[in-house]
Parts: sequence; C-alpha cells; structure tokens
Amino acid sequence: MAGNNLILTNWLLQEQNFTENLILSRKRPTKISVHDIRVAVKKMRSYLRLKEELIGDKWKESFLKISALFKSFGRLRDYDMSLVLIRNLERKEFLSFIFFKEYLSVNRSLTRKWARQDALKFNDQESDAFNQQFNSLQGSEEEVCEKIIQLSALKIKKVKTLAKHFQKNVHEIRKELKDVYYWLKICPKDPGFINMKVLHRMLSYLGTWQDHFVLKRKIKQYIKDLPKRSEEKITLKNFEKKLDLSQKEVLDRAIKKWEEIRNKKATLSVALRAPDPD
Repeated sequence: MAGNNLILTNWLLQEQNFTENLILSRKRPTKISVHDIRVAVKKMRSYLRLKEELIGDKWKESFLKISALFKSFGRLRDYDMSLVLIRNLERKEFLSFIFFKEYLSVNRSLTRKWARQDALKFNDQESDAFNQQFNSLQGSEEEVCEKIIQLSALKIKKVKTLAKHFQKNVHEIRKELKDVYYWLKICPKDPGFINMKVLHRMLSYLGTWQDHFVLKRKIKQYIKDLPKRSEEKITLKNFEKKLDLSQKEVLDRAIKKWEEIRNKKATLSVALRAPDPD
C-alpha cells in the first residue's frame, strides 16, 4: 500500500529514521542521533500538517508524546549548538569564555542524561498510530503532487505577508517555509514556482539565526547569576553586541534569498490560480 501512497511512503521512511535514532539515543544521545531524530520528527509533523490540509484530520493531541521527546532532545541540541557557536566566535573575535563554556558543558551533560531517560521511557509504538490515517489519503501520485504544489504556493503567499515585517516574524516564516520545503521535496514533479536550492540555503541561514537567538538567551541567563562587578559579565555584555551584528548578517543573507524566491512571480501566479485542493 505504501508504494502507491506518496505521503505514507515518506512518513514510513521518517518513522524508521526516528526509531533507529531512538535506539541509539537510549544508549547515549549524540549530536548525530539527536539531530537525525529531530529532523525525522520535523518531517513527520510536517506531513501531518499536510494531511490535515488535505483531509482535515486533527493530530496534535495524538502527537503530544513525540513532541515532548522532541523538546527534550531540542534542549540538548541547543547546548550542543551554543557550544559550537561560542567556540567559533571565540576564534573569530580572539576572545575566551572559559567559565561560560564550562556552564554550558555542565548543563549539556545534565540535559543529555534527562534526554536519555526520556528516550528510555518512550513507547516505540506511538508513531504507528498514524499509519492507518495516511492510508486513507486518496489520489494518484500526480494528483497528490498537484495538491501539494497548490498548498505550498498558498504558504508562499502567506510568507509574503509575514515578510513585510521579516525580523518580527522570522520564527513563523521559518516554520512556514520548512513545510514548503518538506512537502515539495517528496514530489518528483518540479514545482516550477520556486528554486529549491535557494529555499534550502535560506532555511540554512534562518537555522543559523536561530542558533544565535538561543545562544544570546543563554548568555542572558548566565549573566543574571554573575556578580555585578564581574569582569566576565562586562566582557559577555560587550560580546552580545558583536553577536547581534553576526546575527544580523545572517538574517540579511536569508532576506536576500527570500527576495530571489519572492520575485519569481509568473509561475507562482499560475500555481495560485489552480483550483483549491479538496
């Protein structure tokens, strides 16, 4: 059955990725297993949003346990990426934050233990409950792809509105465009109205922007616990300004990529004029 169902085929692939990395994480969550399980969950969640658009099935309540595991692994990933980013910026700016890195490392160690416990407690059968729902999706591969293209074009139209205040809406823009990317990637048909390589690059920049956002939040949390006259506090506050500039540079690159996508008007208009999906 899965062989004839485009969305179910890709759902089952991500379900397999999720399970394989869950097994690895029960031994010890690593950067790779945490990254791979989170990507699998993001895609699964995106396919569920697609299914809801197509046939109206609600899914969030049934997905709560997987979402909780995703958040647990997300906390671990945040510490991993904050350490990577702070080390890179240390080299670039010729600075050193020994105690702040130690703070991040200690919290990462604790978060890894909690993530492993959450993985051990997780019921492997949670994601299986959705398989039957995906079986109910009707239509040939070509018909499903046409609907996906139409829905993706509508999301691009929504992002156009959000992008009028890009920095304010960056989190929502990233979420909407991830859906567009994941949906269109499962279609063998060229969507025509969007350059997928440009979209991928834009999402990469927005991901880096998000890593900056998380690191800045962790710096603020850490600074609150430092003595008022701490030399490290002064250094970190000055470093925050450089971090702001670095984050702005990344966001500017993302906006340039968005302009490339937004300006591809003709074929987008054709996709939007197509009949609304059922």
